[in-house]
Amino acid sequence: MEKMKTLTKDLQTHWSYIQPILSIRNEREYDLAVARLNELLDEVGDNAKHPLYELLDTLGKLTEVYEEEHHSIDG
Repeated sequence: MEKMKTLTKDLQTHWSYIQPILSIRNEREYDLAVARLNELLDEVGDNAKHPLYELLDTLGKLTEVYEEEHHSIDG
């Protein structure tokens, strides 16, 4: 239980830095996410061993979901 309290406290401390990276609620945040994603792609590429690879993967999934909900073209 003590470990969870420490984790929660750490998350609260760092959430203000993490939240903008993992939140896509509107077009402005989407544009920022795409820019971040492109920067990560330039740095990480397809190197699954890179320390930021999981962030690249997560951000890619978040932008994909936003695009499906807000930029879909009904055929």
